[in-house]
Amino acid sequence: MFWLRLAAAICCFTCLYARRFPSYDYFDDRFLLQMKNLLGDREAGKGVIPASRLQEDRSWQPKVNLGQVSGVSFDPEGRPVFFHRSIRIWDSNTFNATNHFQGGGPLQEDVVVVLEPDTGDVIRSWGHGRFLLPHGITVDDKGNTWLTDVGLHQVFKFAPESEEPELTLGEAQVPGSDDRHLCKPTNVAVASSGDFFVGDGYCNARILRFSPDGTLKDQFGHQGSDGSPSSLFVPHGLALDESRDLLCVADRENHRVVCISAGLLNDKNFGEPFMTLQGPNRGRVFDIAIHSGRLVGVSGSDVEGGATGFTADLSNGDLLDIWGPITGFHNPHSIAVSQNGRIIYVGDINPNQVWKFIVDNATGV
Repeated sequence: MFWLRLAAAICCFTCLYARRFPSYDYFDDRFLLQMKNLLGDREAGKGVIPASRLQEDRSWQPKVNLGQVSGVSFDPEGRPVFFHRSIRIWDSNTFNATNHFQGGGPLQEDVVVVLEPDTGDVIRSWGHGRFLLPHGITVDDKGNTWLTDVGLHQVFKFAPESEEPELTLGEAQVPGSDDRHLCKPTNVAVASSGDFFVGDGYCNARILRFSPDGTLKDQFGHQGSDGSPSSLFVPHGLALDESRDLLCVADRENHRVVCISAGLLNDKNFGEPFMTLQGPNRGRVFDIAIHSGRLVGVSGSDVEGGATGFTADLSNGDLLDIWGPITGFHNPHSIAVSQNGRIIYVGDINPNQVWKFIVDNATGV
């Protein structure tokens, strides 16, 4: 595992010198120290990042052909649930200049797949004939499945075992920025109260907060890259920590994670800044998840010089671990952590791959 961590660290420095970053991107002193220590004498035991506790499960493979796995979640039974694009690929011709979808009709294959966590066998699949371009998936603690479709510009809530939505946000194939329209929404985070948050998304760069019945309560953020917490550039992944009343956002094109007050204890606090974390390899941060006070995420890609998974302490922002498969990630797009914190799945696209990691620690991530 030392060589994996060494390679990831070298990739970090390679990315820094190989690309030009906006002026608000910088290495802070603590991160530089962590990288220097990691590259130091491992026999002396001085590295601030311990040997990775995530072990790739190379024996696990889905027993089904999946397209681009844009989203992954866990259901209440601890089974992984994947949202994939079947034969469809998002490229420069998929949308026109006004963000209208140009990629064809609804996908005729099942794009939501529930797998057995040990064998990879298919337990259930559904969703054919409904979706244009799948993106995010969240299964809440009551078993409801929340899906975002960037082609439809909509968000859906499906009750357990149902294939008809009980709640729909946005107007089908009509992008917009008002209170009733969305534009390429990316992901959803759901609180135990039923309040939920939507990343909206590629066009609007805002976080919307809704009551359980879909009534818009508040919104946060604006399009930008000035380094302020509210300046977002593709809010791509969401993760909620109710114990801290925090909502964290994978601010993809700003190469960072922004954590704000979720406002669950006091509505007036929604959007108050808490912490900003830069991606450890200076690449775009695609998705994040939270468990037991630790934030895990995936950042970077082949075109950025490399990709990695990372683990950070949510209380102080310290980088705890960098990790990945033995052969390396390509374009990791989605991540999910099991309820007990022992299993992590990552959806990788181009080439399409699902990675399973086992956390080698009884306390989880």
